[in-house]
Amino acid sequence: MEIGILLLLILVLCALIVLILQLKNQQTNSLQMMMKSQESATHTQDISHQFDHILQQIQNLRSEQSVSFQTMDAMDARLDSINRIMTNTKARGNWGEYQLDALLEMYAGSNPEIYTMQYHLKNGKIADAILHLPDTQKVLCIDSKFPMENYISKQDHLFMRDMKKHIDDIADKYITYETVDQAILFLPSEAIYQFICAKQVDVLNYALQRHVLLTSPTTLIGVIYTLLASTRDFYRASHMEEMESAILSLQEDINRLCLRSEKAEKTLDTLQKQFHDVSISAHKVGQRMERMANGKNDEL
Repeated sequence: MEIGILLLLILVLCALIVLILQLKNQQTNSLQMMMKSQESATHTQDISHQFDHILQQIQNLRSEQSVSFQTMDAMDARLDSINRIMTNTKARGNWGEYQLDALLEMYAGSNPEIYTMQYHLKNGKIADAILHLPDTQKVLCIDSKFPMENYISKQDHLFMRDMKKHIDDIADKYITYETVDQAILFLPSEAIYQFICAKQVDVLNYALQRHVLLTSPTTLIGVIYTLLASTRDFYRASHMEEMESAILSLQEDINRLCLRSEKAEKTLDTLQKQFHDVSISAHKVGQRMERMANGKNDEL
């Protein structure tokens, strides 16, 4: 009987152990499933963030492409505008006149005593600009020319022909009794000017024979600076007596100013001494008043 009870207890204990182990396994499995679920959720969240980042990058790329396309369109428009200017004779002429005006205004200022744009000569011709020279009523004419077609096509002999025709036109139109015996042909392109200096020496010699000076934007600046310096020197030389008189008058004013400054300095020293004496007297009066207020005899 006792053995049966003992066996029954053993069976119950084994059943409890098995039940406990099953419960433990279930808890372990549940915990693992929860961890996997959290890992899956974290992974899904990471994928979502990466996907959002990719979408943002795509949107930025589209925006940059849009800006790039707009920039390219603007550049195409500018290049097309420049191309129209370069291939149109009238437009090139306007561009040359504009550049000439801009250079004169930049380096000589809006000074009618130095230059004038669109100057009418008495022979009916209109110069793009003229320079007013010192010590003469005659002017120096400037005309802008932009020979482009044959320069681009590399037709050197045709380009030389065009340049000589421009030189002849300028010499015939802008060297008159109203002008000095020279005129300036302004080339708005440094490349064309350098090409002439390097490859078209005959054009330079022909221009010298016709008293026409070829200039580019850079060399024209040198002409302007030379004119400004000459005008300044001429003004100084022609007003030398007035300048000497003004200097002497200024020297007298300086001497007078020095004398008045010395007098003011002496007056200031006198005032400082007087203020010092007043301060001493005030201090003595204050001491006497203090002794009298304390009931002491006033000793003079």
